[in-house]
Amino acid sequence: MERRLPASRKIMKKRTKIILAVIVTIVAIVAIISILLLTAKTTNAEPHRIFLPEGTSQEALVDTLHAQGILEEGLNTKIFNFQFSILNSKVRPGSYIIDPHMSELTLVRRLRNGQQSPIRLTIGKFRTPEQLNNYLNGKLMHNDFNIPLDSFHLIRPNTYEFYWTITPEQFMKKMEKEYERKKVDKETIILASIVEEETNHNPEKPLIASVYLNRLKRNIPLQADPTVKYAVGDFTLQRILNRHLAVESSFNTYLHTGLPPAPICLPSDASVDAVLNAPETDYLFFCASDQMDGTHRFATTLAEHNRNAAAFHRALNARGIK
Repeated sequence: MERRLPASRKIMKKRTKIILAVIVTIVAIVAIISILLLTAKTTNAEPHRIFLPEGTSQEALVDTLHAQGILEEGLNTKIFNFQFSILNSKVRPGSYIIDPHMSELTLVRRLRNGQQSPIRLTIGKFRTPEQLNNYLNGKLMHNDFNIPLDSFHLIRPNTYEFYWTITPEQFMKKMEKEYERKKVDKETIILASIVEEETNHNPEKPLIASVYLNRLKRNIPLQADPTVKYAVGDFTLQRILNRHLAVESSFNTYLHTGLPPAPICLPSDASVDAVLNAPETDYLFFCASDQMDGTHRFATTLAEHNRNAAAFHRALNARGIK
């Protein structure tokens, strides 16, 4: 005869099967979730840079990722939000590069850890601290850059890498280190700024520097037209008139002997080198060439200079420049 299992053993066997089924189901669900969490990727095919200001919420972050095609709405977004929440992440301000099809988990960790990608910023020939401050306020997260006139000479034109979140204090520390590394004094920078504004023709810059160095040695006013443009506040002037020369300003080197109190622009390395390596000459004067080709005529005497200047003014008149 077939032996029948006791009812209690049948129930136990059934329960075991149910428990095993539940365990298998849970394991399967966990495996599926793990696979989804580990394999979920961003949808951008090209690198994207995002900017997250201070105080960006998780919702605003997701909106940014949607807008740039980095994250798809639906399952991908749910997975991202789940990962972001389970890792107790906070949106850290910064500029981040999102690699093509990077895993969402890597993205969450990058944002949580604040692993920014630096931005490249080119500082060129700004003429005033206000111009530079406006530029920095428009390019970096902080909008309270206020570099004063007496620190303007510390800034060296170049292309730099900064974190987008750099503060004004951190920026100036970096500029001070760069200035100290160059080992160039403030007076050289100021004179180089005048040379910079006089010409874009690098081969002539050392001769122009020599003229100004000779005038400084003899205590002759520099009478540099670019300083008049700076004093007037109009850098587009093509012709300097007597009314411009009469503008009272510590930058007007027609009225004041010696160097202006600060640079009239951020000079290039070529202009700084021209001052540092200016040749020994007897030149005390120069003016733009009547050929109007960006070059200059140099003179050792006032009479020679006046002839050169007259020729230049005739060229201006012929072209109707007033």
